Amino acid sequence: MLRLALADLWHERVLFLCSALGCAAVLAPLIVLFGLRQGVVAGLRAELLDDPRAREVVSVVNRTLEPALFDRLAADPRIAFLVPRTRALSATIVIENPAREGQGVRMELLPTAQGDPLLPGLVPGADGLVLSATAAERLGLRTGDAALASVARSRGGEREVLSLPLRVTDIAPPAAALRDSAFATVPVLLLVEDFLDGTAAADARPGSEAEARARPFAGFRLHAARLEDVPALDREFRLAGIEVASRAEAVAGLLRLDGNLALLFLAIAGAGGAGYLVSLGVGLWAQVERKRRDLALLSLLGLKRRALLALPLIQAAAVALAGAVMAFAIAASVATVLNRAFAGTVTGDRPVCLLTAGMGLAAAGVTLGGALLAAVLAGLRAAAVPPAEGLAEG
Repeated sequence: MLRLALADLWHERVLFLCSALGCAAVLAPLIVLFGLRQGVVAGLRAELLDDPRAREVVSVVNRTLEPALFDRLAADPRIAFLVPRTRALSATIVIENPAREGQGVRMELLPTAQGDPLLPGLVPGADGLVLSATAAERLGLRTGDAALASVARSRGGEREVLSLPLRVTDIAPPAAALRDSAFATVPVLLLVEDFLDGTAAADARPGSEAEARARPFAGFRLHAARLEDVPALDREFRLAGIEVASRAEAVAGLLRLDGNLALLFLAIAGAGGAGYLVSLGVGLWAQVERKRRDLALLSLLGLKRRALLALPLIQAAAVALAGAVMAFAIAASVATVLNRAFAGTVTGDRPVCLLTAGMGLAAAGVTLGGALLAAVLAGLRAAAVPPAEGLAEG
């Protein structure tokens, strides 16, 4: 039956080619539209993912947050990284290059820990610092150099200074900090806060991580596991009365764009696809009506009903596959033109229209399924042709 169906298509190859081109004419724009959606959204998503702060959520108002809250947050699967933060007024320190005495730079002291997305693979250690690129340049410090951190307080009319000899373990990536800053472990930040509060002596040194995590903190800095988690976390913290700063609006805008483009694609694909399937079904039905005598003779010669049913299905599958191949070839050509025309203007160096082999296979599969569905009625009509018609019209 397969050979008979293909031989019939070859006999009417002009009609077959027209049907395949009709399928390609409907399918190619849909593939281009889907490629544009994938390219634009993937490009915008990649730009956000390239920014280490895109998934960051930071508390901006000093609160008293108990260790139990941090335990709950650490157990939340939506949170990939969490580090507590001391009061903003206590997170300022002077870093000095010992080789440039008296030329210290006041900067923000930021908490960090193992697995910090802002510092991929960089851990300062108990007596180390990770300097921002701008701070390292101003101080003339490089990885491995010694540095002196100091903070002053006035107590009983006397000025006291806490001095901490530290080492620059690494230089932070430029995107991690846009201004002069230094990353240190939580015990270092707590020591600075305790010294300014008057509860630590000038010769005190940082405690252990375990002791630090058992204390309440004024805030936190966390990174969501996925971009999609940022708006939800931002909303939940604000409902709980904790003011935070995040890229929730930008992320939510990207997700809305993705959803709107998906809705647009489904609407256009549904309208265009339904129209084509109706057209294909009507064409196959017309072919069955035109070949009623031939089908009746085949039935008279002993061809079973299921074989007659398969005839339009096989031909519809051939049309669908040929149309899908043509459509993907046309879409690939259009995508090449679009990517060259919009190179570097919309999504950086990423393609604005992204087509993959998986899309081609998916398009072929969906088209094949739709064509077979459209051909079922024609197949049932072919199977219902009585053998007697072949004799009557003969």
